[in-house]
Amino acid sequence: MDTYVTIELEGGKDSAEDLRRLEVWLRADEELAPLVVRRERPAGESMGVAYDLLLMILQETLQTTALTLLRALRNHLRNQPGDSLSVTVRAGDVECVLTGRDALTRGELEAMAARIRQTLEN
Repeated sequence: MDTYVTIELEGGKDSAEDLRRLEVWLRADEELAPLVVRRERPAGESMGVAYDLLLMILQETLQTTALTLLRALRNHLRNQPGDSLSVTVRAGDVECVLTGRDALTRGELEAMAARIRQTLEN
């Protein structure tokens, strides 16, 4: 079974451009590129952004894909000017929020990935 997690950005000056840059960043990752999906928002809900960014996670690779995604998001945020931008990954009832200020260790990223995996397995 395939599952999707939602990726949202907040805090930037140009939400549509920030989301576009994040999408380009994720599509440049060989492992994540085929899993990135756009979901168009209904008219009236866009508020400057016409689509949501989703990532398909295959059941058999939950932990690995979640960890790869979180690492890619952390690296993307580190490469953005300023530190006001944050990324929220939503998987079921779990939310993982990363900011450009975070100095997350590999262990902390693995713990977040495990929370995503556990939620999606249930």
